[in-house]
Amino acid sequence: MTAVETLQPAIIYLGAGLAAALASRAARLSPIVGYLVAGLVIGPSGFGLVQNNETARFLADLGVVFLLFDIGLHFSLKEIRTRRADMIGLAPLQIVLCGLAFAMIGVAFGFPWPVAVLVGVSLALSSTAVVARLLADRNQPGCPMGRSATAVLVAQDIVAIFLLTFAASLGGDPNLLGAEVVIVLGKAVLALAIAILAGRFVVRPLFESLAATGNRETFTVVALFIVLAASAATARADLSLTLGAFLAGMALSDTPYRNTVQAEVKPFSGLLLGLFFMSVGMSVNLPAMAYIWPAVLATALVIVIVKTVVVFTAARLNGWAVPGATQLGFLLSQGSEFTLVIVGIATISAAMPGAWAGVLTAAVAVTLVAAPIWTALGLHIARILAERRKDVVVDAEEVAQEHPVLIFGMTTEGRLAADALRDHDIACIGVDSDPDRFVAAASDGYDMVFGDARDLRIMESLDARRSKAIVLGARGLGAVEAFRLATAEQPCFIAASSTQERAELAALGFRAHIAHAEPRGLELATDLLQRLGIDQERITAWVKDQAERRGLPDSATEPRTVVEAA
Repeated sequence: MTAVETLQPAIIYLGAGLAAALASRAARLSPIVGYLVAGLVIGPSGFGLVQNNETARFLADLGVVFLLFDIGLHFSLKEIRTRRADMIGLAPLQIVLCGLAFAMIGVAFGFPWPVAVLVGVSLALSSTAVVARLLADRNQPGCPMGRSATAVLVAQDIVAIFLLTFAASLGGDPNLLGAEVVIVLGKAVLALAIAILAGRFVVRPLFESLAATGNRETFTVVALFIVLAASAATARADLSLTLGAFLAGMALSDTPYRNTVQAEVKPFSGLLLGLFFMSVGMSVNLPAMAYIWPAVLATALVIVIVKTVVVFTAARLNGWAVPGATQLGFLLSQGSEFTLVIVGIATISAAMPGAWAGVLTAAVAVTLVAAPIWTALGLHIARILAERRKDVVVDAEEVAQEHPVLIFGMTTEGRLAADALRDHDIACIGVDSDPDRFVAAASDGYDMVFGDARDLRIMESLDARRSKAIVLGARGLGAVEAFRLATAEQPCFIAASSTQERAELAALGFRAHIAHAEPRGLELATDLLQRLGIDQERITAWVKDQAERRGLPDSATEPRTVVEAA
C-alpha cells in the first residue's frame, strides 16, 4: 500500500468532517447532525468512499473517551453539593421514570429484559453536546432552567458511565449477571475512591511541578498520558475505557489547572468525537432504512413525547413552575450519544429482535436533528404559559414568612443578582412590568411576579419593607418610587450607568455600582452577597465559577472598588 493510499481515508474523514461542521453551522444545526450525515454520505450506504474498519472504530472509541474526560473535568463533589436538589432529586426521578417507561416498551416488543433495561435507561439520557449548544445559542446557561439542565446532564453522564460498564458485562453467562453487576459496581466504587485520592495527592502536585517549569507543551503530553493511562487501567480491570477517562477528568476537576488542561485536549476531543458520530452515520444501512422509515419516525416521536412528558412531570414534582418545567421538558427530550454507543456494541445489537438496532440508531439521530426545532417549540409554549401567569395573585402570607430579596427589573444585572442569591440558597422574587422581560424570565425558571414598583398594592402584597434587601435591575423607575424604596430600612442596590448617576442615587440612600467587570452587574451581586452575610471565601469561589462558565479570564471578573451610599 502506497503512502497516498494510506493517507486517503484520513483525508476523506477530515474533509467530510470540515464540510459537515461548516454546513451544520450555516444551517444553525448541531454539529452532531452534520457528522451523522457526513458518515452516511462517505460510508458504504452512500458513495462508499471509506469503510468502517477497525482503525476507524478505534478512533471513534477514543472520541467517546475524550468526551467522558471532558465531562469529568466539569464534575466535582462541590458540584453535587451546589446542585444537590437537581442531581439528587430531579435527575434520578427523571431517569427512573423514563427508563422504566422505555424498558417496558422494549419488553413488549420482545427485548430480553437485561437489554430492555439497558437500552431503556440509555434512552432516558439526553445529549450533552446538543443541549449545551442549544443553551449557549440562547444565552441560557446561567438561568435557573439552564443550570438545572446542566446538573441533570452531569447526573445522566454519571449514569452513562455505569451503563457502559454494565453493557460490557452482558456478554457473559446470564445466570451470573447479578453477581457480575455487583462485582463491576464494587470495582467502579474502588476506582472512584482511587481517583479522588489521586487527584489530591498525585495529580495536583504533578501539575504544580509542571507549572513551575513554564512549559505549556508538557501540559498536553501529561493530560493525554493521564487520560489514556486511566482508560487502559479501568479496561484492564474489566471495566470500560470511558470510566477511566471520566475518573481522570474528575481527578483534575478540583485543581486550578482544569481550564488549561481542557483547552489543551479540546482539539483532540472535538476531532475524535466528530469521527465517532461519522462512524455511527457510516453504520446506518440506508437500503434497509427505506423499508422501515415509518418505524424510525414513530420511534423518534415516542422518544421525544415520552421524555418531554416525564421531564415536565419530574420538574413539577420538584417544585418547578409550569413555564420553566415546560421548557426543561422540551429541552431534554432528545436521545443521547450514549444510546448510539450502547446500540453499537455488537453483543447488544445482536440481542435485539428484528431490525431494532438500526431503527433505534436512526430514531436517535432523528431526535438529534429535530432537537433545535422541538426546543424552540417548547420555548414558545413556555412563554405563552408565562404570559398567562401575569394575573397570578401573590401569596402574601408565604412571602411574608420568607422575606425574600425583591428584584425589580429582570435585566442582565437583575438576573445575575438572582443567580447569585439562588446559588447561595437565599430566596428571591423577580418583579417586572415589562412584558418581554417578565415572560423570558418566568419561562427560564425564575420566580416572577408581574407588577410595577410604582403600584403600592404590589409593594404591600410583597411586604417590600420587610424584605432582606431590594435590588433595582431596571433603571428609569422614577425619582418618587426610588426615594420611597431607598428610605426603607433594608439595603437597596442599583446599577448606575455613570459617575453622576451613581452620586445622585447614593444621595437617595442607594448602594450604587458602575459595572466594570464581566459579567455585567458583578459588583452589585458581590456587594449584595456581602451585605447578606455570605462568607468572602464563598463569594470569591462564586465569582471564579462565573468566569469559568463564561470562558472569561479571572482578571475580567475582578470587581473594582465598591462605591456605595454612606
